[in-house]
Amino acid sequence: MAHQVSAQAETSPRVTVEELTATKRRLQPLLPDMDPCDLDLILTSLLRPFGSGRRFFLREVRPGVRVF
Repeated sequence: MAHQVSAQAETSPRVTVEELTATKRRLQPLLPDMDPCDLDLILTSLLRPFGSGRRFFLREVRPGVRVF
């Protein structure tokens, strides 16, 4: 299932909330065992415009081991 975020979603938080609500209503019956808060988190992450997510830095303390 492909979902495209409208150009307005990048500038208007209200559009994003409306898209989140509509998508959640459509998916909840298909995922009855999923916690609603988890579904919110997943959908919010998927509908967020590219590059606007959380950023964090990893530091390598020794080969193969990274920390925040």
